[in-house]
Amino acid sequence: MLIGLPSLAAQPSSFSSSRGAKDRQPNIILIYADDLGMGCLGCYGQEVLKTPHIDRLANQGMLFTRVYSSPYCCPARASLLMGVHDSHSRSYTQTPGGMEIEMDRKGVALSMLDENVEAARAIKPGANEVFLPELMKKAGYVTGQFGKLDWGFMASPSELKRHGWDEYVGYMDHVRAHGFYPPYLWKNGKPLILEGNTLADAGKTQERYTPETTKKRRGNRAGKAVYAPDVLLEETLDFMQRHRTQPMFIFFSTNLPHGPVDVPPAYLKSMDMAAVRKAGRAAGIPEPEIDAAEEYAAMVQYLDDQVGSIVEKVKELGLEEDTVIVFASDNGHELYYRQNKALGHANNYHGGVIDGTGKIYDVFRGNRGTVGKGRSMVDFANLKWSDREGGLRVPMIVWAPGRVRAGSSSDALIANYDHMAAFADLAGVPLPEGKDAVSYAPLLDGGNLAPRPYVVVNKMVVTQDGWKLIKEKGKELLFDLNADAGERRDLSAEKPEALARLRAVFSKEVGSPRRDKE
Repeated sequence: MLIGLPSLAAQPSSFSSSRGAKDRQPNIILIYADDLGMGCLGCYGQEVLKTPHIDRLANQGMLFTRVYSSPYCCPARASLLMGVHDSHSRSYTQTPGGMEIEMDRKGVALSMLDENVEAARAIKPGANEVFLPELMKKAGYVTGQFGKLDWGFMASPSELKRHGWDEYVGYMDHVRAHGFYPPYLWKNGKPLILEGNTLADAGKTQERYTPETTKKRRGNRAGKAVYAPDVLLEETLDFMQRHRTQPMFIFFSTNLPHGPVDVPPAYLKSMDMAAVRKAGRAAGIPEPEIDAAEEYAAMVQYLDDQVGSIVEKVKELGLEEDTVIVFASDNGHELYYRQNKALGHANNYHGGVIDGTGKIYDVFRGNRGTVGKGRSMVDFANLKWSDREGGLRVPMIVWAPGRVRAGSSSDALIANYDHMAAFADLAGVPLPEGKDAVSYAPLLDGGNLAPRPYVVVNKMVVTQDGWKLIKEKGKELLFDLNADAGERRDLSAEKPEALARLRAVFSKEVGSPRRDKE
């Protein structure tokens, strides 16, 4: 029975590195992909896309197959930063996106951003609330974030300071982050002008696919001079260079490969897309949508190259033995290259195939993944925005030479909010009281995860023994993921005892007050 077992609040850590006493705390680099399903990576079974650098992380480190995040970006990032699940009552603020774009269009001074965001923020942090970068800073780390900056769909300099970032470069406005050519990014509280980028919406492309829109995306580069992911990588590498003698906590929160599709044409031309076109034509996908799939593939490979650059910088600085890289994603896959994305957002959509028709709707089949100790391939249901496995189960790889056994894997039950506990362990500091996070750090040295009965995400509970309860449109659905990872058979009527115990957990956790806030 799960009822009566300890809550998700973490117990005091007993983790200690098998490497013994070290001269310094390890650098921790969290690379957080945007909307990247586990099925998009070669190490999780992808056959069309090429991701050699990320695959190498897995081959040289530990690959996880049972990791849960949130169904979309805002709660995932809030949960990660807070170290608590996203289902607590009034847990975080979903500030409205697009505010910065609107300010620019109306000529409102950027100095007003803090005031405007503050006015829109419904929930303020508690006086004793501790955020992940704040915890790492207190542990002696220099902290830096690069990419989609955090809080709701609109952030502000004062919030980033409150969270504990020493330095940051990126997008405050997550709506603007849907384009890759913003007129400016934010760098430590001030605009970083990107010369030649003149479009208020950052050059966000249309998700209508015709030969004309393909030609426009690839040919009309007016106002698109500087690709923001290049700047974010450059700033990250510079941060690593400048702080190489200090323990560093880096959050590389890229907006790749979130769509709509857009990638520098020269990079696309340098890629061999024969496999993408072959797969698209074999599936009967219209040529303009194959064009978009090429660009999406290039975006994934662009991210893969950036991961390679970060690893190479670690090696260049001689920090391999003192660095832990965690690669993860905020949620499941999304179809940014199909005209009708809605066809993928159905529970009869499994592993890129529409049930009953056999039609392959996704050339990459990004909502598939390898699971379990046997690493069997599973066709997950649905995509981003859903509490089905295709929306919530995400990739995670940990690379730490000298600490993690190369080529190892784990099917331990992990949640997105566990990063706080793991990083606290690695840094050698206690986790603040009341957090839901449970450290996975012992696994990196061949140890065992602390007992954990379940994880909670959105309107979903998954138990250690593989049962899952979700609520869709007010209806309870129960699945045995050990036998049915594709969630094809609802067992709520057949397994009343299992339903009762998961319902008790759901009632206890979903809508509950946070235990760490005051």
